[in-house]
Amino acid sequence: MTSTSSPAATGGLSTRDALLLEGYGRTIMQDVLSVIFEGLLFSAYGVFFIVALYSIIRRGLKSPRNIIMLAVVVLLFGGSLTQWVVDVFSVFKEIQYLLMATEISLPHRRELADEVFDNFSSLQEVLFALSLILADAVLIWRTWAIFQGRIAAVVTPCFLLLSAFVFALIDITCSLDYGPLPGGDQICPQASVTTWALSVGTNVVCTLLVGFKAWQYRKMMKQLNLGGKTHRMSTEHIMSLLVESGFIYCFLLLSQVVCYIYIDPGPASPWWYISEIFQETGQQIIGIYPTLIIVIVNFKRTMWEEYPVTPANNSSQWVVNVNRDVEQSTFDSGSEVGSERKTITRLERKDFGFQPRHASNTSVTEW
Repeated sequence: MTSTSSPAATGGLSTRDALLLEGYGRTIMQDVLSVIFEGLLFSAYGVFFIVALYSIIRRGLKSPRNIIMLAVVVLLFGGSLTQWVVDVFSVFKEIQYLLMATEISLPHRRELADEVFDNFSSLQEVLFALSLILADAVLIWRTWAIFQGRIAAVVTPCFLLLSAFVFALIDITCSLDYGPLPGGDQICPQASVTTWALSVGTNVVCTLLVGFKAWQYRKMMKQLNLGGKTHRMSTEHIMSLLVESGFIYCFLLLSQVVCYIYIDPGPASPWWYISEIFQETGQQIIGIYPTLIIVIVNFKRTMWEEYPVTPANNSSQWVVNVNRDVEQSTFDSGSEVGSERKTITRLERKDFGFQPRHASNTSVTEW
């Protein structure tokens, strides 16, 4: 017992300073690990971004649709790039302040390191909220195009998007305004999680709508019993990819709930690592999904041009009409797809059930 409190057992440090350094080291490990995971996802995102740019530019920029698609892809990637740069910079500054600021006493280094994250918290919250709304809007656009411009098909997603936009504005206002807001103590803590929940609802509804359209298409093709040969990446396969990837994305987006629920199992718990990793990688996931959809759809449209349908029987006119009405009107009318993500805000944890998405783990190192 006496050895744990002796200067020799702690390398000449007091027990309090040794515990502080242990907490600082654990915090650095969590942040570095999360940035590594974020960097891996961002690298994959960069590959999809380059392929998406190539697929859009190859088709030309004379069409307003392609210009909008290009703008969306660039904006989403720019948001993810900014997020990654800010995270890397913040971690390096955190290491510098916690371990290298010898002129500052150990207990005060935590405050200095937290200021780095606080300085960027508002920027990150704005980036996330805008990226989330933009990505949802693109997904609704994609659904609207698959339903051949039928407004009734996207009424529910549009309502969810509008609600998410309102709460996103509230979230941004709460993060930028440091003065007292009427009712802010009640609505501000819930604004971020409400925006996320509405976004999840939007994605689930859009994915179900696309799945219903894919089921209708498959049923029609079986009833028509078409005998024409198509390229190996058929329209049915493309729609199946959109549905399957949509559900995978909904699951990944739903898993972000760990960023909003405050659980304090102890500073050494793996929960802190899981929470940090999900916080850092969420922005990249939101950007990757819409970019991937654009790549898939543009790739399919290119194959339609290079590998047209070749009917194998006398019903060629009927086959061509079906392909034109179903395939081309479904995908040519909107190859623009969007993406989503959220930001990292190092705010102090409060005593309510939900917290701002990127609340800091300051309690980990307070002894």
